[in-house]
Amino acid sequence: MGKTREGKAKHFRWSVPMERMFLEILADEASKGNKPSATFKPSSFAQVAQAINDRFGTECEPDHVDNHLRTIKNNWATIQKLRIKSGFQWDHNLKMITVLRKEVYDEEIMAHPTHEKYLNKKIEMYNELALVAGKDMATGSFAKQFGDIDLPPTVDVDCSIDLDDSSDNITKGIEDPSRVNRKRSRAPNKDDKFAMLSEQIGEVASALKKMSKNQLDVAELYKEVMEVEGFDEATLVYAFDYLVDNERVAKAFIVKSAKLKKLWLEDFIDKRGNGN
Repeated sequence: MGKTREGKAKHFRWSVPMERMFLEILADEASKGNKPSATFKPSSFAQVAQAINDRFGTECEPDHVDNHLRTIKNNWATIQKLRIKSGFQWDHNLKMITVLRKEVYDEEIMAHPTHEKYLNKKIEMYNELALVAGKDMATGSFAKQFGDIDLPPTVDVDCSIDLDDSSDNITKGIEDPSRVNRKRSRAPNKDDKFAMLSEQIGEVASALKKMSKNQLDVAELYKEVMEVEGFDEATLVYAFDYLVDNERVAKAFIVKSAKLKKLWLEDFIDKRGNGN
C-alpha cells in the first residue's frame, strides 16, 4: 500500500500540522537515545508514520519519514549558515535570524528567495529542529557553569601557601593582570605555580568582563572552535553545533586558553563516544 511497482514509496505531501507531529515525535525519540548517530532507528520512523496515519487518515510510510528528514536536515543546514553570515544576527531568546539593513535583506532574498522564511521571523520549533536535524542530541550533559572552568592538569596549587597580601588585594590583582605581574616580581621564588594560575585567571576574568556586556557572537565562536588544532573539521563542526545551542557553555569556551579549549574538546568527544 502506498508504493509504486518499483517498490519505492509514492510522493507524500507534508502539511504544517504533520510536520509539527514529525518534529515532536523525533525530538522525543532523540531525547530517549534513539538517535545513535546522524539518523534515527527504523522503529522511530515507523512510529512517526503510524502516528500521522492515525491522526490524519493518510498513507504515510517509514520511507516518507526518512525522506522528509533529509529535507529537514537541509533546512537546518541553511539556518546554521544564515546565522553566521555577515550582516546577519542571531537572537537566541527569540530564535530569530535578524537582518537590520534593508539592502542586505533584499540582496539575500534576490539571490535566494527560499531564505525569506528564515529571516526576521521566529523559527518555529527551533529546539526540536536542533534535536532532530542537528549533529548532537545532548540536552545538557556537558553543560558547565563559569565556575567550572577546567584548569590544566599541570597546574598543582599548594593551598598551604602564606600570602602577604589580603584577599581583597588578591582579587584586585586578578582583575588587573599588571598587579599580578608586580607581585610576582617582588617575590619571584614564592611559588611560580600560583603565579601561573593567577595570571591565567586574570586573563579569563578580563575576557569574561568584556563578554558579559554582549550576547554570544556566533561568528566569533565558529572562528574560535575551528582554530583548535588536532581535530578534523567534522569533529569541530559537531562541537560548534553543540556550543551554539548551549550559550552559557559557549561563552565559557571562548574565554579559555588554547590549551583549555583543546582539553574541553577532548573531554567532549570522549563523553560523546561513551554515549554520555
